[in-house]
Amino acid sequence: MSWPQNFVQSYVTHKTVRQEEKRRLLRRNSELKKEFTHLEEQDDKLNDTLKCMEQRERLLLRQHDATSSLQRLRDLIALIQKDQLIHVSMATATTTTTTTNNTAIANSNASSLLNTNWSKNTSSSSSQPMESPDANN
Repeated sequence: MSWPQNFVQSYVTHKTVRQEEKRRLLRRNSELKKEFTHLEEQDDKLNDTLKCMEQRERLLLRQHDATSSLQRLRDLIALIQKDQLIHVSMATATTTTTTTNNTAIANSNASSLLNTNWSKNTSSSSSQPMESPDANN
């Protein structure tokens, strides 16, 4: 081959190699864009899942607080019913000393329940680890 033919052949070879490299890079670019899109979708799904889990934890905490409040109310109702039963039995009792002693005991029990903090303590509930609602039973 002559010098101009070698030069032309070399140029054509070089240009072909560059075109193949360009196609390979474009393919790789397309793959990376697809992977990026897939990872963005996965990130969105994980963020949604995380939000759901956080909401679930908040709801479980509220359920636990509601269960605790309900149990305190049941205890108060039971104490009031017991106090009423004591008052009925006192009405049938003949001595006043027995009546005075029973009333004092019932009043001390009622006052201890009435002095209990019935409001939700938000500062302590957020710092304490969450328990399942069945943990107290």
